[in-house]
Amino acid sequence: MKKLVLFLTIFGALLSVSCSKSNSDEPTPNPNNPIVPTPQPNPNPQPNPQPNPQPNPPTPSPSDKKILTGTFIQLFNKGDWSEAQWDNFLGEIKDLGMNTLIVQYIGYINPSNNLTWFDSNNNFTTTKIKPTLQRILASAQRKGIEVHIGLLFDESYWQHQTDASWLQTQANYCIAIAEDIQRQFGTHPAFKGWYIPHEPEPYAYNTDDKIALFREKFIDRISNRLHQLNNKPVSIAAFWNSALSSPEQLQHFMAELAKSNLEIIMLQDGVGAQHVTLNRLAEYYQAAERALFQENKNYKGVFWSDLETFASPNGQVPFHPATFDRVKQQLSTAFSIPKVTKVVSFAYFDDMYTQSPNKAQADALREAYKQYIKNK
Repeated sequence: MKKLVLFLTIFGALLSVSCSKSNSDEPTPNPNNPIVPTPQPNPNPQPNPQPNPQPNPPTPSPSDKKILTGTFIQLFNKGDWSEAQWDNFLGEIKDLGMNTLIVQYIGYINPSNNLTWFDSNNNFTTTKIKPTLQRILASAQRKGIEVHIGLLFDESYWQHQTDASWLQTQANYCIAIAEDIQRQFGTHPAFKGWYIPHEPEPYAYNTDDKIALFREKFIDRISNRLHQLNNKPVSIAAFWNSALSSPEQLQHFMAELAKSNLEIIMLQDGVGAQHVTLNRLAEYYQAAERALFQENKNYKGVFWSDLETFASPNGQVPFHPATFDRVKQQLSTAFSIPKVTKVVSFAYFDDMYTQSPNKAQADALREAYKQYIKNK
């Protein structure tokens, strides 16, 4: 999912983006001489422990079928935000009816970044921006916002999506990050869920064996350990590109993905990234719904829509806030899917916040949306 300086990770000529937009950050290693040490994972990781106890999926509220009730955020350039700044941001989304903040990732590695946004004990990231997560959770508690914490994301995922060794190593790093978070914040009242920031899609995982590899070596390796640490739900956000995958291919992929040990599966709607046109959006969401609740009869979790509020002429940088007319059509489509229990946006900060870097367009989208929900 998602953005900062708003450049997208390129995944082939057609598969150029997921809902994610990738970026640079505050204190970073020298981009011309990045410090990316060889990570040293726990020498005795628990390879695939069984979850105990099993968390319950979040209970949908009536408002979840009417308006946006959450948003993603990236922490680039927000590492030094004060609690007052977080209060302002979270207060604003709360005023618009949102109750959920998904931190896309709490650690990030690429050639110019190697960091975590909390005081992690790990030895595979070099920069620790210590107060960020603590401040987010403190502010979220005051504002009544539930926080789902994304784990570590290494950008080279896009080159290693079916590399079993790489996936297993990265799963161990995510587990190490999660164990640190649990020690420091596990009982914090605002901490309500986990998010795995690696976004799967049916073009890369185009066989049952490839999906099983991702599920067993990566998702379940992480989620089983998370379920041992606490009873919070675990989520992931899939995406697709209609130029590369049919509704039938998305359906089978989602059914296989749902065999993972997850409580929340989100689907990025792909409209901002131009992975699908508005007139075809419903058929893909209907296919995903069939996958989770008909083709896979054992999935006990929930289905959320991840709605892209950004736009660009060609689905690539530079991005700017979408028009409300387009967002309204996306909302209407999401709410037309009976099994979608929550719609979250990607992403309020860039596309709707009063202090957005795209202020004029963000103000226009926010004010139109405010009028829309006022009349709901």
